[in-house]
Order: sequence, then C-alpha cells, then structure tokens
Amino acid sequence: MGVLYFFCFFHNNSIMNIKSEQIICLEEIHLKELVALEGACFALSWSVEQYQDIMKQDSFRIMGVFSANKLAGYISFYSTLDEAEILNLAVDPCSRKSGFGKALTAEAIKTCKINQVKNIFLEVRPSNIPALSIYTSLGFEKISRRKQYYPDNNEDALVMRLRLKS
Repeated sequence: MGVLYFFCFFHNNSIMNIKSEQIICLEEIHLKELVALEGACFALSWSVEQYQDIMKQDSFRIMGVFSANKLAGYISFYSTLDEAEILNLAVDPCSRKSGFGKALTAEAIKTCKINQVKNIFLEVRPSNIPALSIYTSLGFEKISRRKQYYPDNNEDALVMRLRLKS
C-alpha cells in the first residue's frame, strides 16, 4: 500500500497534513453515508434530520476517514468554552483494526487543543474493549460510572476524561 495522507478541513479552510488515510470534516452531503455507517455500528443511531440540526452549531464537529472513496469511520464531538465531549466514534466493521479509530480520536484531540480546550469527556460502554483501548492509549482516564446509561440493554457507561496541557 502506498503512502496516504490525512487532510482535515477546519471552518477557516486551513489544511492539516499528516501521513495516513484521508480525514475531512464531514458536511451535509455526507450525512446519508454517515447515518448508514452509524446504523451498522450501533443499536441506536441518529437520523439525518438530527445531524442536520446539530451541524448548524459552530461548536459541533464530525470528522470522517475515507478508504477507497468510502466513509470508513467518523468521530463527532462538540466544545463549549474550555471543555469538549466526544459523542460518537464509529469504524466500519470491515475497516476495524486499521488504526482509523485512534487516528480520528487523535485528530479530534488536536482540534480541541487548537481551540484551547482543557478537558475532553466521553462515555463508553465497559464492554467496548477496542474503544477503551484507544481512549486509554491516548491518555483518557476513567473518572466515574453512570449506571444503566444505555437504553438498548441498560449497560453502564464509563465516563472518561483527558486533561489537555496548554
């Protein structure tokens, strides 16, 4: 496989270039593909309309990684003042163990640093070992547990935090 690159387009259209697959900030034209991917990854997923509504907020971002011109994964997050929350991280089942999840999370962290975020939070299922591995490898720490958080099976959620240094 040849050398591939990340390109992340921020609201001011600056381009960040690092080695690997292509990452872009997703837009409305990507929503059908995003919702289909989310449905393949999660028991509960957002609708196109829900994404259209939340994408109107400047604080919300969705970054996607593409492989062979197909959306292979995405991460969604928002920031308010000096805090951010990762809402979803999903990688196509056929593209898992490719490093996409970690690359997307690392790119979201970079974006948060640029925006002077000090803490990033997320919730994750204790049974989601691959996601836990990504998050802990990037420095996230477990800070609490939310009992019966997920409505599809009443599984708890682990709350994790990453403290960013200035």
